[in-house]
Amino acid sequence: MMDQRIQIKAIYDPVRSRAEQAAVYWDADVVSGIGCLVSRYPLDAFLLLHSHWMNHYPLKILSQQHRPVYIAGSLGEDLNLLESIHDTASEKLVTLMPEFSRRYSQATTRFFELVVTRLGNPISIQIETCCPSKDQQVDVPGQKNETDFLIGLIDWCCYLMRTKPVRVQTTIHSDSSDHSEDYRQIRIEYSNDPVTGAARFALIKIKNEQRTAETLFPRHRIVCRNGSAEFHSPDEIHWETESSSMTESLKSDRRELEVMLDHFCRRAVGGIIPVANIQDVCQAIKLVKLSGDSLKSGSSLEFESDSR
Repeated sequence: MMDQRIQIKAIYDPVRSRAEQAAVYWDADVVSGIGCLVSRYPLDAFLLLHSHWMNHYPLKILSQQHRPVYIAGSLGEDLNLLESIHDTASEKLVTLMPEFSRRYSQATTRFFELVVTRLGNPISIQIETCCPSKDQQVDVPGQKNETDFLIGLIDWCCYLMRTKPVRVQTTIHSDSSDHSEDYRQIRIEYSNDPVTGAARFALIKIKNEQRTAETLFPRHRIVCRNGSAEFHSPDEIHWETESSSMTESLKSDRRELEVMLDHFCRRAVGGIIPVANIQDVCQAIKLVKLSGDSLKSGSSLEFESDSR
């Protein structure tokens, strides 16, 4: 499907041999720089497959030229730089879409269908996970180190809640004498549910050590107004209400990357489908940093929402 929607016309890589190899595969031209890519080719959009280089120069020049960009991988942690790029893109009405893969997993997509049909809006989220080691291969693109990993999880929580966070608290807990079961818990509070008045929050439990038999994919449990849902993999969901329960395999559904590229293409040609932007990245970075500050201070800290 996506090969009918996306046609690769030109490729740039700082290492020319890599660009040439990719160009042969895609039957595309090799160009000598980003400026040439922008000025010489009538392209509708750009795929930035390695974003964190040259101080984000590609994003700066492409947004100034009103060119939509799909951004794969990490954007780093320089808030001032990222907010500046976001402001330019907003001023130019340009789509810069970061790759938040967790938003588009089969289980997440199915969960939102169930929110409408059976479960109602989410009230609380509980996640159990381990941070990946620095050299560990991670299934979720752009989330290899601890900060990026947490950015992805926290963004996912905010995406599900569909409202701004108001408070963050991080604590350390120990469940064993040898500290093998120690974990860090990040609690993100949101405004109360407007219908039931219930407190809305997300709890992210991060174990210090990963057991050999455990999968890296986090365990998710979401309590909603009318039921609950759990998933331990991106392609399976178990949900329950008072009257029914079911475990659904979603292996035949479209995978995250295909959905993200589909949404980006629709947005790039003028569609109004909502997609993530760099401000979402900035919010998640701020929450990660605030969680660290909370742990150091031993208290919950208010989150100041950006007016952008």
